[in-house]
Amino acid sequence: MITPSLRRAGLLLVVASTLSLRASAQSDAAFASALGQGAPSFATLSQFKLKPQKPAAPQAPAADDAVWQKVLAAVKADGKYTPEAGMKPGSFSIKDSTGDPKGEHTTSAITVMGLLNDEGKFEPMGVMLVFEAAVRDPKDGNLRVEQWMFAADVYGSVENAGHGTAVVAPDGKPLSTTPDKLNPSDPKIQAQYDAMLKHWAERKPSGA
Repeated sequence: MITPSLRRAGLLLVVASTLSLRASAQSDAAFASALGQGAPSFATLSQFKLKPQKPAAPQAPAADDAVWQKVLAAVKADGKYTPEAGMKPGSFSIKDSTGDPKGEHTTSAITVMGLLNDEGKFEPMGVMLVFEAAVRDPKDGNLRVEQWMFAADVYGSVENAGHGTAVVAPDGKPLSTTPDKLNPSDPKIQAQYDAMLKHWAERKPSGA
């Protein structure tokens, strides 16, 4: 039988391994109520106002503190909670899409992963941000899909990043994929990260 402490340790490893992949104005009570009965309060998000003492990596992309707090506020305002399941950590996530999912579209997604502590409150442990843009080539009708993914710590410092492009036929059949090897110090990496953060920092809460 797996004890709670061992299970928690296992979940920590799952979160850590996920982050290593390459590829609000509301009160805590109001936030918990909005998520439904039994959802964690997510109170610890409000405590992440300082950079970690030990940077994730020299010259790696990082978020401006004020912008990062707005990003977390957006997730706190509208994030959909998914509870822990087996070795899978819990998470709060939002997905914004425009256009045709099977055609030209843009999609922005953010997920805050974490665990429930001994008090039943959600403790964020890492953040995943994804951006995807698909454009149809008028010459052959194929979709050119570009995707960016960033794995950051709870302070907004990037721990890993991925970028790739794919070509998809009109019938949905994948034709090719091209992953890129990224240099974290490349200015365009920070520029792309900043653009993704801007989307969430400036996003209006649902119903506003």
